[in-house]
Amino acid sequence: MRATSPFNAAAWFAKCIAAPTSDALVSDPVVPYGGPDRKRNAVVEETFELASRIMDFAERLIKVNEVFADQVLRSGTSVGSHTREAQSAESLSDFLHKMKIAHKELEETDYRLDLCHLKDHYPRDPELVRCTKALIPLFHSILTTTRTRLNAQLEERRSKRGKR
Repeated sequence: MRATSPFNAAAWFAKCIAAPTSDALVSDPVVPYGGPDRKRNAVVEETFELASRIMDFAERLIKVNEVFADQVLRSGTSVGSHTREAQSAESLSDFLHKMKIAHKELEETDYRLDLCHLKDHYPRDPELVRCTKALIPLFHSILTTTRTRLNAQLEERRSKRGKR
């Protein structure tokens, strides 16, 4: 058995920093939403924009309350990540589950932004609040439609089993 030297994190990090960067390491998404090869998806676009605005807001909020800023940042950006993840769902049921999680994160973000607006010394962003509140009915509609489609699929499967 060959003896191995212990891992040296500092040396590894220095090597990574010194390595020349290339465009292959960091690049734009291969196929952006709304591009010629991908159908435009308003929900994905809106939740991405929400995440970007949340990041800007959290930078201001961190000066007042670091823990609260972290909570707003986590819930606000996860809305978009769960929505994007739902686009690659393996089934309608999986899509519904992922969108439910995104909806819960949206509600949590809305709650935290409402709290920020109660405190005079916390930063305010009325446009961010408006964008957040505007997404809630859209999510309700998506969830309702998806549940209806899923129930129809289940009913169709049951009726097919009954005919055998």
